[in-house]
Amino acid sequence: MALRAEIKALEDAGIAIIQVDEPALREGLPLRKEHWDEYLAWGVNAFKLATSSVQNETQFHTHMCYCEFNDFIGPIRDLNADVISIETSRSHGELIKSLKQNLYDLGIGLGVYDIHSPRVPSVEEIDVILKDSLEVISKEQFWVNPDCGLKTRNEEETIASLKNMVVATQKLRQRQKQSV
Repeated sequence: MALRAEIKALEDAGIAIIQVDEPALREGLPLRKEHWDEYLAWGVNAFKLATSSVQNETQFHTHMCYCEFNDFIGPIRDLNADVISIETSRSHGELIKSLKQNLYDLGIGLGVYDIHSPRVPSVEEIDVILKDSLEVISKEQFWVNPDCGLKTRNEEETIASLKNMVVATQKLRQRQKQSV
């Protein structure tokens, strides 16, 4: 219920986009698959209870790390988030393919670089991920973001990586305009 109060405070302050991370829908699955349905129903219901106060006008995002989605795309959809942000750089886009194969039609925030590495990705590396991703999902669904929060990186690495991500995204937008 603490999340509900936080969401309300953010909305009262005029925040139009709110992200609530889903902490362990996949990571907390029981070892025995016959218990998954019960666990997933509980997890989805708990998440929805915590976030049910989100106003229709507020765009609601969630984030999931290191997730294999094929087995439970339905429960992910049932979270009622407008956009899901996911790790895709270390999985080389496999998660995106999973969402597309399962007809996930909501917004998808792609993690286009690995925030767990101190290496700054080049514009060209990010550009390849962006191009490949647009072959699998529509531009209307497409959000560009780092894999996860940036708490593991120092300021210099973070700024350089984000600048390259922005430049790659600008190049993508320019190509999109030219192809129309």
